[in-house]
Amino acid sequence: RLKRTFADRVDPERQFYYCHGVSGETTRQGLERFPRHVQQFRPEVLTLHFGLNDCNCWDTDAGLPRVSEAAYRANLIEMIERTRRFGARHIILSTNHPTLRYRKLVSGQSLEERRMIYNRIVREVARATDVTLCDIEAAFTGFEVERLQDLLLPEPDVLHLSPAGHRLYAETIYPPLKIALAGIL
Repeated sequence: RLKRTFADRVDPERQFYYCHGVSGETTRQGLERFPRHVQQFRPEVLTLHFGLNDCNCWDTDAGLPRVSEAAYRANLIEMIERTRRFGARHIILSTNHPTLRYRKLVSGQSLEERRMIYNRIVREVARATDVTLCDIEAAFTGFEVERLQDLLLPEPDVLHLSPAGHRLYAETIYPPLKIALAGIL
């Protein structure tokens, strides 16, 4: 869709889009592979989306999040700084979509409660670093449980996006991506 949108400005064969997201990864892991998966490509536009894995509290960690709130904030800021140092002109930072994970974790909070805390950090980092915020959470908020169930994989998952959820995500991130690309093409 993006290639078609900008085909009149840049030959689609000369437009390059890379997806280096890794399902299940935290910001700590993403930062570890940042040099070889982001910096070497020197992207002009970058989207960052982390958080659900960072905020999750596993029993094996005695209730601690996989990545603390302070480390999550620092990791996002470092990714943004590194991306800018390597030439990015636009960075889009996304919040996480709601889930239906309301069961209390060993931490005493549900994944949903943890997600909202980490989304607040995303908003703070976007503001502090002057990057574009793509509020995925807002696009998914206000739906009845039945509609949200359609946007997520079925029980027992109710965390990862379904095909319909991916379409809504794409519709939500498309406008800031289009604006960012229009600014550099």
